[in-house]
Amino acid sequence: MNLKESATRVAVLRVLRDTVDAAYEAERRTVLDGLRAARAEFALKSIRVTLPDETPVATITLIDPQPAVVVADEDAFTAWVAANHPCEVETLVRVRPGWQRKFLTHLAALDSVADPHTGEVIPGLTALSASAPRSFSLRPLPGGPEEITRAWRSGQLDLRQLLTGMGEESPVARKEAHGR
Repeated sequence: MNLKESATRVAVLRVLRDTVDAAYEAERRTVLDGLRAARAEFALKSIRVTLPDETPVATITLIDPQPAVVVADEDAFTAWVAANHPCEVETLVRVRPGWQRKFLTHLAALDSVADPHTGEVIPGLTALSASAPRSFSLRPLPGGPEEITRAWRSGQLDLRQLLTGMGEESPVARKEAHGR
């Protein structure tokens, strides 16, 4: 292959990659919205991904954010740490960031954030409730990527349909229309 052919391949592959990336991000948002709705309606957190012939290839699972403790009033928290853990306060009168991160991870995200050793409510801290899931994980099953590649190469999956939107001509819709 000469330089001109290689340059053409690079340009074409770049456009294809960008098209695939855009289709992936759009479909990922659709799946996340669908999983959130399924969670709300059916308490569903995971789904098994199958090819049109029902070959399992992956599992998609909502990732639930955990409630977290955050500093809501820096001055009040710093004053409390200075009084209770003076070695953890820097001379510029702030809580050392590393210690703060570590300390906050050991606190329970309850209405009143309290020192786990004394039970004292810690001024300047507040608990944030967990947000709605913002992501999900996709874990291919053993052999799943190979099955997807096989289905694509055999024509069972139409790459053009996957990149332009599933619509009524999707492999799933074709399968349902033919009763398979």
